[in-house]
Amino acid sequence: MTLSPRLAAVVDALPLAAGMRVLEIGGAPGAAAREVARRLGEGHVLVIDRSARGVSLTERYARAEIESGRLSVRHCAVEEFVLAPGEQPFDLAFAVRVGALDGRHPRAGETARRRIAAALTPSGRLFVDGGDPVREVDLTADRPAG
Repeated sequence: MTLSPRLAAVVDALPLAAGMRVLEIGGAPGAAAREVARRLGEGHVLVIDRSARGVSLTERYARAEIESGRLSVRHCAVEEFVLAPGEQPFDLAFAVRVGALDGRHPRAGETARRRIAAALTPSGRLFVDGGDPVREVDLTADRPAG
C-alpha cells in the first residue's frame, strides 16, 4: 500500500522524532501509520479506529510493523479511548478526516479532545488535517487538572 500525496504531506508535516509514541486516530487502513512507524525507528504507533473492518484492514496491511512491535491497532472510537492499564502516554496524536476533530461533530469533539489530552504526555501535541496540511489543536483547556 502506497502513501497518497495528501497523506505523505500530512506525515511530512508532523514533528516526528525517533523513539516517539504516536497515536493515530481513525487511521485505517494504516498507510500513514506504517510510514510514521518507519520514521520513528524504535518508537511505537497505535492506530485506533471505530470501524471493525478498518481495524482488520490495518492488521492485514501493517502485519510486518505489528509483528515487529512498532505498531499496534485497537478497535475503539476516539470518544471512548483510554490508555490501557500500564500503557505509556503518547508524545503526539494525529487525525485525518475524523468528524469529531474536524468540526463536523462538535459535541463529540469535546469528549474526543478530553480523551486525547488524557492520553498524551504533558507536552504531547495533537494535529489534525485542515491546515497546510495540518493544524495543531490547542488542548490546554482539555488537559486533566493536576
